[in-house]
Amino acid sequence: MDFYFDIDIIYSPLAQALVGLGLVAALFIIVVYRGNIARVVKHYRLSMRSRGDNDECLALPSLSVIVYCKDSARALERMLPEVLAQKFDAPFEVIVANDGRNGDAEDVVKLLSSHHRNLRMTYVPDDAHALSRKKLAVTLGIKAARYDYVLLTDANVRIESHDWLCGIARHFARGKEVVIATSYPVGERRLHGMGRYNMLADKATYLSSAISGKPYRATECNMAFRRKLFFGNNGFTSSVELHHGIDDIFLSGIVSADNYAVELSKPTQIGYSTDAFGGKYNVERVRYEFTGRRLSHCMRRMMGAGSVAMWTWLATTVAAGIMLAPNLLPLAALLIAGVAWITTTAVAWAHVSQALQVPVNAWFTPFYMLWRPFTTLFMRITGYRLRATNYTWAKPLSDKHL
Repeated sequence: MDFYFDIDIIYSPLAQALVGLGLVAALFIIVVYRGNIARVVKHYRLSMRSRGDNDECLALPSLSVIVYCKDSARALERMLPEVLAQKFDAPFEVIVANDGRNGDAEDVVKLLSSHHRNLRMTYVPDDAHALSRKKLAVTLGIKAARYDYVLLTDANVRIESHDWLCGIARHFARGKEVVIATSYPVGERRLHGMGRYNMLADKATYLSSAISGKPYRATECNMAFRRKLFFGNNGFTSSVELHHGIDDIFLSGIVSADNYAVELSKPTQIGYSTDAFGGKYNVERVRYEFTGRRLSHCMRRMMGAGSVAMWTWLATTVAAGIMLAPNLLPLAALLIAGVAWITTTAVAWAHVSQALQVPVNAWFTPFYMLWRPFTTLFMRITGYRLRATNYTWAKPLSDKHL
């Protein structure tokens, strides 16, 4: 078969349909899908530039840091000095919300509290059942807080900067009532490539949505809000029957169009130990797929449409190569469009990977983007099959279920 390029193919209805559909799909990926990713990078740079701008003139509010701890005495021993050493011009306190009575954790707090009077501890009784123990622990910590603004975090996080609290609290000083920050994986245990990409894509999706004015999720280990919003929302009653929902169902109940800020600057990003969480990331994805059913689907559907567009481009390209051969002009046009969307989105993912500190190999992102819908479908099916584990009357989901 002799291959050739003949422009007269543009008069073919089949060629018009295949090439037109493929080019529209590629354009959607470049403009809309890539634009959502780039929005996160742009906001990260804005957060970095805004640090220090008039911050010295701000009267920072007092802050209560609630540290959730469960069987993490060793992590608590490392993490608490990092919090207590924060450079913060206003009074702040640290309340360890311990899940159960743990002698080792209590010893850590007692030792440090002898030098730091702003450190206290609450705990959930061991006999508390048929409810979310984490929500109860956090609720007790918030009720024990002295100050009007609270910051939720976890004993297994690592705080790299002494300006973490200042970077969060500056938004409260400017009139905001909720601050959505982010975290990144640290530790010896590493997720595989697809797992890291899924983590990055999840973060980029909900952060992009929040930046565009439609917040629906945060991260439990780095989110802050005004204490009165918690009580005004009746605490976690909107998800009282679930083990989870603090950083999505609860968050969606306290945010409004202009009462929140998204903070992505490097000093406010905290690491979370992959040694503690790395092997459970798929469990977390299944949980979020379940709780996400109660939330807005706008941005997730937009990103999902990007995945559909990628497969549409691939299908039309293959079809053009087979059905319109030996004329290679339609195939060439679609391949050029493919190179354009693959290159621009790979560059965008590389930039957001660097901004959010979730390492992803940019060379493999085209494969990850095409494969992600199947991993998401698997998580949704798994979540539906194990949906009972999300309720407090059942044993919570663990990696043994997967």
